[in-house]
Amino acid sequence: MGVSDWAGLHPLPRSSPNPRRREKDRDAPVNLEREEMLCYSLGVAMRRVSKIYADALADHDITPPQVFVLSCLAEQDEQRVRELAERVCLDSSSLTGLLDRMEKSGLVERRPDPADRRALRIAITAKGRERFTTLTPVMEELTERVHAEFFTGYRREQIELFLSMLRHAQEAMA
Repeated sequence: MGVSDWAGLHPLPRSSPNPRRREKDRDAPVNLEREEMLCYSLGVAMRRVSKIYADALADHDITPPQVFVLSCLAEQDEQRVRELAERVCLDSSSLTGLLDRMEKSGLVERRPDPADRRALRIAITAKGRERFTTLTPVMEELTERVHAEFFTGYRREQIELFLSMLRHAQEAMA
C-alpha cells in the first residue's frame, strides 16, 4: 500500500481479519521479514526520535520522560502517582525512580494526599514550572525538526492520519 492510499483508510474493528490477506492465504504463514513487522518499524522510528530528543535535552540537563512528567503536572498539578503513571504511559515502579531523580533535582515534590493518608500526590515546584516554561520553545523546535526529518514529502492530511492512527493504536492497546 502506497502513501497515497492513506487518505482513504479507516480503522478496522479489532475483530476484523487482516484485509490484505486473501481468503486462500489465511492459513499461510505471516510474512516475518523484519521490515514487514510493525514492532520492528515502530521500534526503529522510536529509537531515532528518542535519540533526537535525548541529545537535544541533554544540553538542558533533563530527559524526555522528565519533560513529559512536567508537562502533565503543568496541565494538572498534584496528581496521584498512579494517575500520573497512566498519563505518561509508564508503570508505577518506573515512574517512582524517575520521580526520585526529579525530586532530588527540585523539579517536583511529593505531598500527602488530604483525601487518603496512604497516598501521595506529585506536585510541580516553582523550579519545575520555570524549567518547563524554558523548555517549551525547545520542545516545539524539536517537534518541528522531527516532523521535517520524518515527514518530508508527505501531505499534511497523511501526517495527520498517521498520527491519528498511532493515537488510536495507543488507546486500543491500553
